Amino acid sequence: MSLEVHRGIYLPPPDRMKYPASAEHCLTLHIANSDLAELSLNDGKRRSSKTYPGLFTFIPAQCSSEWWWEEKVELLEIDLSPALLEKTAIASSDKVPQQIELIDRFAIRDPFLEQLTFALSAESSGAESGSAELESNAAGNRLYLESLQTVLVTHLLRNHCSVPITTSSVSGKLSKGKLKLVVDYIQDHLNFNISLTELSEMVQLSPDHFRKLFKQSTGLSPHKYLLQCRIEKAKQLLSNEQWTIAEIGQMVGFFDQSHFTNTFRRHTNYTPRQYRLRI
Repeated sequence: MSLEVHRGIYLPPPDRMKYPASAEHCLTLHIANSDLAELSLNDGKRRSSKTYPGLFTFIPAQCSSEWWWEEKVELLEIDLSPALLEKTAIASSDKVPQQIELIDRFAIRDPFLEQLTFALSAESSGAESGSAELESNAAGNRLYLESLQTVLVTHLLRNHCSVPITTSSVSGKLSKGKLKLVVDYIQDHLNFNISLTELSEMVQLSPDHFRKLFKQSTGLSPHKYLLQCRIEKAKQLLSNEQWTIAEIGQMVGFFDQSHFTNTFRRHTNYTPRQYRLRI
């Protein structure tokens, strides 16, 4: 199951635009230019509103839509499958309704969801055609992208479904045994594109519960912990001139040397080459 992000500029149409129903939920964030827009779902009542950057519209799966807008607009769109909502709800909640329905929204504010959408867009900006599947194998990003996805879907379940899903309360920390199991696995697989699902399944927790308990146990999110481990291992390897900087980057999970250099500098204030010269 995937979640995709698209960015696009849309010119005003000469007449109302009809879009067929999709199998995916579509979340649209207005990010540039003000506008007046009209929307109807499934040939129903038309709604109109002034729209401006920061407003969301949700088109649930299996809903056809008819749009009209009068100015050029720039949008960020997130497409996600209903199965992703269902899977996350089942994994994170004790009580799940028989049917999970995303509420259709038109021109609403949700600052937290806006932050998540921009974070996802930033991670996917280098992907072909302006979109990125969060199950992709982009080196080093998988754990972070899955974490963002989990937070976003959990937020939708709690705040934008016809029957709000209350996720099970999470407190305390991972047991010492479970924490050691996960930490040892991370240390032994720094050059792998580790996923949040992979780590959570090791200790039989939902991704959302695991993410929270891991942070309460270590003080860091799984993604930040993995990055920290990669940087510390890279420091050790840089003391041995047997390997090139590009080889060391690959050994700790950075298959793009510029990504390795930029991340290393962000964490140490030195490039790998500068750090090697200092030791």
